[in-house]
Amino acid sequence: MLFIGLRHDVDNTYGLRKGLPKVIDIERRHDVKSTIFVRIDIFHSERDYKFLRSIFYEGWEIGLHLINTVNDPSLISPSEELKILREIVGTNIYGVTPCGKTIGFKGDITWMVMDSLGLEYMEGYGSPNFNAKTFIMPTHLSFDIYYVRNYGEEDGYRRFKEDLMRELDNRGVATVLTHPEWFVRSVGGKGLIKIPLTILGVKMMNKVYEKFLSEFKDKVLFLRYVDLYRLFKEGKR
Repeated sequence: MLFIGLRHDVDNTYGLRKGLPKVIDIERRHDVKSTIFVRIDIFHSERDYKFLRSIFYEGWEIGLHLINTVNDPSLISPSEELKILREIVGTNIYGVTPCGKTIGFKGDITWMVMDSLGLEYMEGYGSPNFNAKTFIMPTHLSFDIYYVRNYGEEDGYRRFKEDLMRELDNRGVATVLTHPEWFVRSVGGKGLIKIPLTILGVKMMNKVYEKFLSEFKDKVLFLRYVDLYRLFKEGKR
């Protein structure tokens, strides 16, 4: 059996309110659940909290998208970020990933910060140069901000599939990342050029993500990260 872990990073309130509902609707149609990694600073109303809790209760996993990736004392501490997210969701959090928007991924420094949180799993880029206590998930394929942004929906999807199949052939498992904001605006271009691209529906993730789920649903088992982690721990991967 082949396995794909599905991951979505919510970097901003726009992605939470506008994009994530579209992602959830697509996954509902395909009877798929994924892991949603969220920054703790994107919640600005009780409705935001309720929405996140509602998808958790429906079966989606919530993970921490870490802002303070270097334990900068001028920012909320990583452990406090984790505490806040636990309070928002009202349950345990099993995994952490680094957000690239504020400080970003800084190699072993970030690995050590994430490892210090004592969670079940973490994912960054590659592997740390030390023996981490926390399980390290395989590095993801960036479906939107690499493949579709750089090559468009058609050629990007072809390249994505080639790399995905290579991962599956070699390891039997892969992880795939998207960002919900690119389900409501174009991932292509910068600044004002995004407006016409969005109006024209160019380099949008909705159709290509649905195509991916449709094409692979009979070939692989789509999993939340926590479920993929459990397979690794049980020695089934």
